[in-house]
Amino acid sequence: MSIQEKVIEKLKTVYDPELREDVVKLKLVYDLKVDEENGIVDIKFRPTVENCPVGLQLAIAIKKAILSVEGVKRANVKVENFIWAKEAEEFLKALDK
Repeated sequence: MSIQEKVIEKLKTVYDPELREDVVKLKLVYDLKVDEENGIVDIKFRPTVENCPVGLQLAIAIKKAILSVEGVKRANVKVENFIWAKEAEEFLKALDK
């Protein structure tokens, strides 16, 4: 199984607590790009609404899920259409340190 396939399967375990569905099924994650050779994953995340109360929580869960996949060395999660997108991305980058 490729890293990309493993990432998709792992993302299916990340649930939106309000809608009780996973982020893949809800199509909250998209534009998945995986550099299999270097273990780098790029993905975009869009909460269900711009002021989603669990947007940051979901972004963190998505990043942690991706990083838990064997072979992944770095996960870049781009947050879009979220009023706190800039702050969320800064927080996610801090998880890399």
